[in-house]
Amino acid sequence: MKIIQTAIVMAALLAPVFISSANASPDDTSDMRPAAIHAVPLKLDDGQIRLDDLRGQVVLLDFWASWCGPCRQSFPWMNSLQKDLGSEGFKVVAINLDENRSDAERFLQDVPAEFDIAYDPDGEMATAMDVMGMPMSYLIDREGRVRHSLIGFTESRKKVHEQHIRELLAE
Repeated sequence: MKIIQTAIVMAALLAPVFISSANASPDDTSDMRPAAIHAVPLKLDDGQIRLDDLRGQVVLLDFWASWCGPCRQSFPWMNSLQKDLGSEGFKVVAINLDENRSDAERFLQDVPAEFDIAYDPDGEMATAMDVMGMPMSYLIDREGRVRHSLIGFTESRKKVHEQHIRELLAE
């Protein structure tokens, strides 16, 4: 497991990049993940949620782990986004991939989340979404289409990601 974690961390640190399908037509499904992901139940502390339940909102779906340094930087930013844009139909859902939930809980004591936290210890959703680094986030439009993704997290990329979010909110 440590080798996989190290590989993911190195990939995230060395290559934070945006993958975008913003210019794709609504009928172009080349960048869409399998339709089945919309039905996969995500386990929350107070129940479950499915991506299908979030249609009509712009969703930042973020994959993270307690051992991920850049994740510590991204949480305050996601808290701010949820607070500032939630009333416009924006929703952050962060999916933890730790095998031991207690690791995630310790992380959240240090870096609280003001958005929904889901748990995927078996990596089912991460596999379906082709997660390639940590953190990795996907912007999903109101119709449920993946429109942008970001591998890693850096302060310099926040503005570009925020621009993508605002564009999707304006659609």
